[in-house]
Amino acid sequence: MPEQKGETTPPENVKFARILDEEDEALYLEYPIQNGTTTVMRLEADTFEKAVREAKSFLGIDEENRDEQGNLWQFD
Repeated sequence: MPEQKGETTPPENVKFARILDEEDEALYLEYPIQNGTTTVMRLEADTFEKAVREAKSFLGIDEENRDEQGNLWQFD
């Protein structure tokens, strides 16, 4: 349905998480927690693909990359 003049589409709420590969050969997840603050946690995974799966499970992200609140997540 086309937008009516003066109507705007609300912006998509996108959250960004990063998989970090540190010098100790461990993988870490950096993700936002609130008000622009991020936190980092060590993952048990040994590959990037496994790290993304573990991160999605931990954050409650579904197959469409959305969490329980409907936020869209992107991984870097």
